[in-house]
Amino acid sequence: MSGATAWIVGGWLLGFGAVHAGLYAAWWRRTRHERKFLRGIRAADVEPIQAAWWLGASWEGASAQQEKYAAEVAVRLLILAGDAEIDRDGRITVPHRRFRGQKDPVLAALMRLVHLHKGATVDVLLTDPRFRKVLQTRRAPLRSRFGSYRFPALTAAFVTAFGMSMHAMIMRCAVPGLPDRDPGWWAMAWMPLWAVLAAVSAIWPQEPARPWPRFTRRCRTAVTRALAGQSPDTRFRVSISASDPSDRRPFMNSRETG
Repeated sequence: MSGATAWIVGGWLLGFGAVHAGLYAAWWRRTRHERKFLRGIRAADVEPIQAAWWLGASWEGASAQQEKYAAEVAVRLLILAGDAEIDRDGRITVPHRRFRGQKDPVLAALMRLVHLHKGATVDVLLTDPRFRKVLQTRRAPLRSRFGSYRFPALTAAFVTAFGMSMHAMIMRCAVPGLPDRDPGWWAMAWMPLWAVLAAVSAIWPQEPARPWPRFTRRCRTAVTRALAGQSPDTRFRVSISASDPSDRRPFMNSRETG
């Protein structure tokens, strides 16, 4: 590699690295408060309702920060403690003469609401602003999407590969490693170079991807552990209770025919 080629390649790759360094600095600054929160709960178990908030649903790949799943898990915890019951249609009630205090503020608010609105569903309970306000206190202060970092990184990969090749071709520099010294080979050499730089840039997650995978795993473990003693039938009934009213009849028909 000649001196001119080395300067051209080194300069463009340095610029490519600077773009990634800038993206990392932006990510570090924007997530400062989130990382502080995660460090604060590192030594403690994640609370199951907060974990449900973050998971968004019982299946993997769901959108994060969904209040309906947090309410669903709160109802399941209340049932598991014996302080609530649910029938086949997803209606929640407090057992006769079983109204006792709950230390957890969310469960206490939920129990009061169920006591006032006998036979309500999860969907109905979420229309109560007081319950939603208490439930909101368990929402982790984390963004639900990773953010737009991959697209600028991929753009930088294209600009670097194409710009470096055109710069070297204009300066009449040969492609390193080729026996033919014709600078015109740069017109084709930029494509494999772009592929390599794009692969490096793809390390950045996609914009809608859920951040903090380690916290996600902890949340899934917390919910699974907290609801380990619940029967599949109760889990199914609560899922019916949390569904839209128009979807409940197909749920019930499939349950009855099954």
